[in-house]
Amino acid sequence: MKKLSLWIALGSLCLLSFAKPALNVAQFETYSQQMYDLSTKYIQNKQFQNADKTISVWLNTYNTFSDKEKANYAPLYAKMQYNYACALAQNNDLYQALKALEEAVDAGFNNKEQATTDPNLSGLKNYDSFQKILSNIKS
Repeated sequence: MKKLSLWIALGSLCLLSFAKPALNVAQFETYSQQMYDLSTKYIQNKQFQNADKTISVWLNTYNTFSDKEKANYAPLYAKMQYNYACALAQNNDLYQALKALEEAVDAGFNNKEQATTDPNLSGLKNYDSFQKILSNIKS
């Protein structure tokens, strides 16, 4: 009986050590807003590599969440992906920029005028997939 109790205690301890901590929504929202503002500022100042790194760090945190948790942040995710597309396009990573723009649209980005007039995305405008992505924007 002692052995069984010991195994149960050990199993519970292992389970607790792998358990995911609860999401602190208030902290993540604050963190996310700061990261979004910072990436926007980097893009405005034409510091595209810094914007790329900032957004990558945020995405790494975001990607640790469950699909249910991610759904709560779809509008923010869309804005971050749009900024990511701008930074990637300006860093001449056009394929990844198109993927990021598509992710932004899929997540709810719906400002077609902004996407068509944004000089940061000018390197994408000659691609058929750019026009296809824009045609998927729901107004």
